[in-house]
Amino acid sequence: MRPAESEHWKRRQWHEDDYLISKNQVTKDDGDEAVAVDSLERLALAGRVVQFFHMGDSGVEDYLLRRHSLSEWAEVVLKSRQVHSQNLTVTTSGSTGQPKACEHSWSTLVEEAHAFIRIFNNEYDISPNRVVSLVPSHHIYGFLFTVLLPNLVDIPVIRGFKAYSHVRNGGLRAGDIVVGFPELLTQLSTEIPPLPPGVLFMSSTGHCPPGTLHQLYSMGAARTVEVYGSSETAGVGYRSEPEDNYRLLPRWRSHDSNPQCIVDRQTLLTFDLPDSAAWKNDSEFQIKGRVDKAISIRGTNVFPDHVADCLRQHPDIADATVRPLVADEGTGLKAFIVLQRHSENAMTEQSLKNWLSERLLAAEVPQHISFGKQLPLNTMGKACDWAIDKP
Repeated sequence: MRPAESEHWKRRQWHEDDYLISKNQVTKDDGDEAVAVDSLERLALAGRVVQFFHMGDSGVEDYLLRRHSLSEWAEVVLKSRQVHSQNLTVTTSGSTGQPKACEHSWSTLVEEAHAFIRIFNNEYDISPNRVVSLVPSHHIYGFLFTVLLPNLVDIPVIRGFKAYSHVRNGGLRAGDIVVGFPELLTQLSTEIPPLPPGVLFMSSTGHCPPGTLHQLYSMGAARTVEVYGSSETAGVGYRSEPEDNYRLLPRWRSHDSNPQCIVDRQTLLTFDLPDSAAWKNDSEFQIKGRVDKAISIRGTNVFPDHVADCLRQHPDIADATVRPLVADEGTGLKAFIVLQRHSENAMTEQSLKNWLSERLLAAEVPQHISFGKQLPLNTMGKACDWAIDKP
């Protein structure tokens, strides 16, 4: 919400009541234990907490604006959950459009966590003793495995750089559940020392390269578990070998007539899968890539994934991604290009547009092309948007 280099914030004089502190007894002099927020920022932060914890109409949500410590905010949240609703609302990352609010019933989330506890115990013969979290906890994946699951089995959680250091420098022990994402696990798989017995790695938020999972196994991982799902569905399926099919979690069944949908067994509600699924039987499936979505450009239906596939055919391009321009950037498409190392000084935006014009419709040629060392990713390692004036 706050401009990164705004002179307004640098010059501002903050007052005691402006500080949001982590504990009641901590003061603003404790450095990282307190953060100064103005009235609009406090309102926005409180609004997000109200949304996440379904506090609207609880009768206690207004107390967030009257309290000045996070521990007091936690007390208000707990009171709301006692008198109102225990459901949660997470949001999508916005990597495929505007962030979307996704409501989940508490009982459904608890049952999924219990399902994975049974999978760890019965299928993998692993009893979780500690969670080592490499992911944020406010998205559905991080919440399920680094907040809810360890709460149900009463085990500790390590977060932040301490968690990374444990994985990187030999601090893991039997019964550790390392919750990560593909890009970070790929980096760590070539750096970690040999693992003790009984360590399980989890990956989600996107496709994890098979080589990464095989490397973790070669270093001594007891299991590497890929979880397939989305913010809308929570977990859908899982597998422990990259060559295996995903197996549906107990909550779900396949749709009778639409392979791109799944059905909640309890509510009978139908959910779309975000990816193209190939079903091997009623309970096992493979993912064949994201479902292409056409956009209309000057009356022509255009598929960004098709344009990206065309770009990858260029001999000097290592990888590419294509998205629609956002509202303040104009109309049409934009592309982000990662060049082969030997071609980094030999290509221009115009020369690439000329090459594309020979292979695509005019509406399919990106209006703006950015170049960089790697495709844009967010902190969870998922593909994200980029500003057209910044590589």
